[in-house]
Amino acid sequence: MRKIICLILVFLCAGCVSVKVSRYIKEESPYKKNFYASFEETLLAVNKALEEFGWKVTETADPQTYERDQGLPGESVRQVLLFTEVRQTPLIVSSRYMNLNVFLRWDGQKTGVEIRYQAVTPVLVKDMRSQKNDAVVNKILDRIGELLKKK
Repeated sequence: MRKIICLILVFLCAGCVSVKVSRYIKEESPYKKNFYASFEETLLAVNKALEEFGWKVTETADPQTYERDQGLPGESVRQVLLFTEVRQTPLIVSSRYMNLNVFLRWDGQKTGVEIRYQAVTPVLVKDMRSQKNDAVVNKILDRIGELLKKK
């Protein structure tokens, strides 16, 4: 009987957890790849690849709003930061919340794409956070490359 009561309490506590998922993801484990295509072509390919894998872009911003420009002083760099919606995946006792930030930087010759992944899984007292998911991000980067080769 005690075990059943303890199990019920665990399920009740798991349902009462609030999760804070930040929209901006800090640069801890970014995935980077350069594409020799124009900024506009790469941006279209990124949007299409994200859409194909179920990631909806909710907002765009200038990356300088969140971090310093990584280019050289005086260098003309076109750049944009894409935020995706938070996706929820149900687990046995909890849920996992995931989102992406996609940075595009064009230096006049190539467009650099940087994807930052974040997953938050609430567990009773503490949130478990992860910034690595090679399978998800590499599929997106590979698809971007395929879409750009078709052009």
